[in-house]
Amino acid sequence: MSLLQRPSPRSKGAAARRAGVSKTRARSAPVNRDLRAQLLRLDRIDSQLRDAWVRTEFKDRTLERKLDTLTTSGIDWLRGVIAEHGWPGHALVGAAAAAAAWRLVQHAECAISFQRRCLTLLRDAAKRGDVPIEQVAYLTDVVRMREGKKQLYGTKFRKVKGQLVPYPIERPDTVDVRREQLNLPPLEVYARRIRRHFLPT
Repeated sequence: MSLLQRPSPRSKGAAARRAGVSKTRARSAPVNRDLRAQLLRLDRIDSQLRDAWVRTEFKDRTLERKLDTLTTSGIDWLRGVIAEHGWPGHALVGAAAAAAAWRLVQHAECAISFQRRCLTLLRDAAKRGDVPIEQVAYLTDVVRMREGKKQLYGTKFRKVKGQLVPYPIERPDTVDVRREQLNLPPLEVYARRIRRHFLPT
């Protein structure tokens, strides 16, 4: 299982600033409370298991199996949600639960065809302001890496000789230009944040 970070701030204020959705629209949207609750529950359990797994430096196979089981069942459920409702964005489930759906798809070792479909739906949602545009970057890198390609935005890291470094990046000299286009900070700033979180001193 690859090292997939939880990059987005979880505060409501940060989510609102990054959403591209007006407060008026967010207040008036008919949020599906059942879907929202299930996504937040999945995300909470995933976070607890994943944080524990990180503390073992990804060596605990029992935790890894639990994560795999959780994401597999979560993806099976999400397929049905998407078939009925489309991508669960802010309008349907709220900002926090929409981010949970995005993280679930990133973490899953599901069929690449499903991840590609989710990426298309996510791009469309970003265009209409229903999710933050930067979410597209993270899922794009996941899909490209699973296809055997280099990542475009440098969102995924791995441990090499005790240090966290980005997986290979397509045209690395222009990565910060691409990152800026999708509202991401420069790669070096992001890398410092990742290293502080996963390799605390």
